[in-house]
Amino acid sequence: MQNQGPPDALFWVMIVIMIPIYAVTIWAMVRIIQKAGYSGWNFLWYLVPIVNIVMFFIFAFGEWPVTRRIKELEGRVFGDLPDPRLNRPL
Repeated sequence: MQNQGPPDALFWVMIVIMIPIYAVTIWAMVRIIQKAGYSGWNFLWYLVPIVNIVMFFIFAFGEWPVTRRIKELEGRVFGDLPDPRLNRPL
């Protein structure tokens, strides 16, 4: 059986290196998700096995809220969609 003493120095060096890497990765994921128009909390789906794969494909191939909003604004500018401000009842 191996020595059951305290972890060696290499273990602590790895911990000190990996925590900032994980923190930066999570921060980057949250920023990307927010720029797509979703809540930053959606990064939590990546911590759930199987669901993370499904959510990856939903985020990759689904229509993002920001894209939907851009299409709506382009439609108003170029006359494809009516301006909802003009359709208000008096």
